[in-house]
Amino acid sequence: MHEMKNKIEETFKFIKDELKEIPKIDIAIILGTGLGNLAEKIKEKRSIDDWADRPDEAIAHLDREIREMRKIRRSSTDIVVADSGETVRRLYEANKQKNVLSGIPYPWKILNDETCGMQDGEYIILYGRPKSEKTYLALYVATYAYDFASCNILIYTREMSPEQMMVRSVCFLIGAPYEAWKHGRLHEIMHPHGGTMEDHFHATMDTMRADEKTCSLETGRNKRLIITSDREDRKYGGAIGGLQRKMEDFKPDLTVVDAVYLMKNDRDGVGTRSVKWGDQSAISQDLKDLAQDTKRVILATLQANRASEKPDQRGQSTTNLAYSDSYAQDTDLAIEIIKKYVDKEHNELALAITASRETNIAGFAIHGNPCNDFSMLEREVRDDMGVMKNPDGTKVIQPVIFQDPRDIKQFFWKNHIPHV
Repeated sequence: MHEMKNKIEETFKFIKDELKEIPKIDIAIILGTGLGNLAEKIKEKRSIDDWADRPDEAIAHLDREIREMRKIRRSSTDIVVADSGETVRRLYEANKQKNVLSGIPYPWKILNDETCGMQDGEYIILYGRPKSEKTYLALYVATYAYDFASCNILIYTREMSPEQMMVRSVCFLIGAPYEAWKHGRLHEIMHPHGGTMEDHFHATMDTMRADEKTCSLETGRNKRLIITSDREDRKYGGAIGGLQRKMEDFKPDLTVVDAVYLMKNDRDGVGTRSVKWGDQSAISQDLKDLAQDTKRVILATLQANRASEKPDQRGQSTTNLAYSDSYAQDTDLAIEIIKKYVDKEHNELALAITASRETNIAGFAIHGNPCNDFSMLEREVRDDMGVMKNPDGTKVIQPVIFQDPRDIKQFFWKNHIPHV
C-alpha cells in the first residue's frame, strides 16, 4: 500500500511537471478515477519506475488516457425549446441577411450560399485520385481564409515537406502560377495592379508580419499562417495526440490535414501507420471527435479508390472514398475532385459534393491552374437560336453548377454548353 502511495505521488508530480497545459481538474480526474488502472496498464509493458528514462513514451501514453477520459466525461447540451425563443429568432434573422456568413468562408460563392461557410466543429474531406490537385485545393481554401477572413490557419502536412507547402501557400497569396515560381520566372509576369509578380512577391513577404499585427490590433483576430510537420519523429509523429497538442498550442480557426491516410492510429499505444480498415476508421473517428471537442474546423485530404476512374462512377457517391467507410460516415462535407486536362497550362476540376447535410446541389466546376486560378468555371448559355445575348449585346455567361450527379458527365466531360 505504501509503495502504491509513493507511485501515485510520483505520477502526480510527473503529470504536473510535464503536462502543465492540462487543467488541474483533468489531473484530479486521472488520479481519482483511473490511476490504479493506468499504473497497471503501464506495468504490463514496463515498470512505472523507469518513466524518467522514457518521458516521451510516458507522455504519449498519458495523452491517450486523457483523451479517452475526456470522451467519457464530455458534457451534454440540453435545450428547452420553449425557453429558447430569442435564440431561435436571432438565428432566423441572421439567415435573412444575404451575403452574411456564419462560418469561415470558402473561396466560391456558390458553396458559401449553400453552407454559410465552414462551421465550428465541422470535419471536411477533399478526396480524389493521385495528382488530382487535392493538396493545391486544400491550400487554396486555407490561404483564402487567411487572406480574406483574417483566420488563424494551421497546415499539418504528412506528405509534402513544410517548405514545399510554404512555397505553394505563398504562390496562392500573390496569385502567381507555381510553374513560374519553380522556374524563377516571376519577373516575366505582370501583376494586375502594376509591376511584376516578383515585385508583388517581395512586397507581400516584407509586409506580411506587419499586416498580421495590424489585423490583431484593429480586429482582435489572431491572423496567422502556420505550417507544421512531425514526420521526423519516426516513433510518435503522425498520431492524433500530436496533432491535438499542435492545435492546443496554436489555437487555429481552421486546421488542414494533408494526406490524412498517412496518420497513425495511436489508440492501441503502438501508433503504427497502417491502411487497414480498422486503423483508418479510428483515425477518422478521432479527427471528428477532435473537431467537435475543440469546436474548430478540420479539413483533410484523402485518396479516392480506383473505382472513381470509371466515368460512370465519378462524383456519384462516397463509395469512391478510399480505405474506410468511416470517412464517409464521419464527415460533414465530402467533395470528390475530378480533374480534366485541357492543355499543358490549364486544367478544369469538377468538385462533386458526395456527402453533405446542408447543400442542395451536386457540385460545381472550377479552373484548376495551380496557385493562380481556382475560380468558378463559366460557360456560354445557349438556346435553340444559339448563344444567348444580354441587352447590351454581350454573351450570357453562366457558372457551371451540377444540380444532379449525372450532370458531371453530361456537362463537364463532354464540354456541354448549358441550354435554357
